[in-house]
Amino acid sequence: MEIPELHRLRREDFDAVIQTLTECFFEDPLYRALIPERAQRREILPEVFDCDANELVQYCDMYSDSPAVNGLIMLEDPAEHRGVRKYLAERYFAYLTEQRLIEDDESGEIAEHFRKARDFLSSDWVAKAGKNTIHIVYFAVRKAFHGKGMAHKLISPVLDYADKNGVQIALETHNAANLDMYRHYGFELFDSFTGSLDLREYCLLRKPKAEEK
Repeated sequence: MEIPELHRLRREDFDAVIQTLTECFFEDPLYRALIPERAQRREILPEVFDCDANELVQYCDMYSDSPAVNGLIMLEDPAEHRGVRKYLAERYFAYLTEQRLIEDDESGEIAEHFRKARDFLSSDWVAKAGKNTIHIVYFAVRKAFHGKGMAHKLISPVLDYADKNGVQIALETHNAANLDMYRHYGFELFDSFTGSLDLREYCLLRKPKAEEK
């Protein structure tokens, strides 16, 4: 998938990617449940997102506003046919993440939280939405850029791409405060569920808009 309006992220951008993800998801309900202690969260989240970034680059298209990565959007497009690469990357980095969690927390409690939250960390629900569905894996904007049009800059070309190619877009959030913003961009609730960590995941889907004649 090519989104020429945005900066395509590369490995040399990953330090900034990890900083942005850590800042944006530090108080996210999912990561607060996974790593309840703030000091541990501050230490462990960069390692979790380092594993995530190195996994997702194997099968996702990753974009930001610029090399500074003030905001980012990561997309999985099934049309790219990266199934085998995804399968191998998911298993390798799941193992690597668990090893890092055990090293950082010898009690094993945080690693157990991640195991219990497997459904929240999976995107298996997207398959139920249909084959022609792009999945937004991460969408984040640093706090300093909230209210300055950064989210719109990132998501608008993705929506345009989806409309032109007649594909759906799926994403999930664990923060109910985000729902109004996503509804503004045409997303509707597809499903929701709760799990063992007393969380609710909202699965959202946006149908492609017909092009005006």
